[in-house]
Amino acid sequence: MSARTPSTTTAALRVDALPAGMRATRATKALLALVAAQPDMQWSAADVQARLQKMGVDVNRVTTYRLLDRLAAAGKLVKSVDSERLTRYSVPSRAEALHVRYECTDCHQVQALDESADNAQMAHAMAQYLQTLQGQGLAPSQSELRLQGLCADCKSGHR
Repeated sequence: MSARTPSTTTAALRVDALPAGMRATRATKALLALVAAQPDMQWSAADVQARLQKMGVDVNRVTTYRLLDRLAAAGKLVKSVDSERLTRYSVPSRAEALHVRYECTDCHQVQALDESADNAQMAHAMAQYLQTLQGQGLAPSQSELRLQGLCADCKSGHR
């Protein structure tokens, strides 16, 4: 996996980059700091709520979901559903509309695939697919490719 530079990751997660109409409450600031500090993490709402409470920010479940959903709707986070139907949120891996994730079917860890040149063919194929959809009058704003299988740790334990 490629490490992201803090400047590219946190730029979209600053308080001054919030979507129009979203207030910079204590909970919002804490959530932005939390996800910016661990940009490769896949966060469930329960994870976020528990982490915020550990940080001393008392926020209820509904507020947590609203904040995450608003940030996802604004493109600041990527919202996806894993194989166990658990909604997870993550920092977009790049400015493009393609998000490639790999989920382990054993431990359910979700990883963003690295953005190396090795993925250029996949990105090109997906761009062609999105162009085809646009040619049909559709306007996709985001796409996610989720691959499933065993991660390296689980695979080595299954031999």
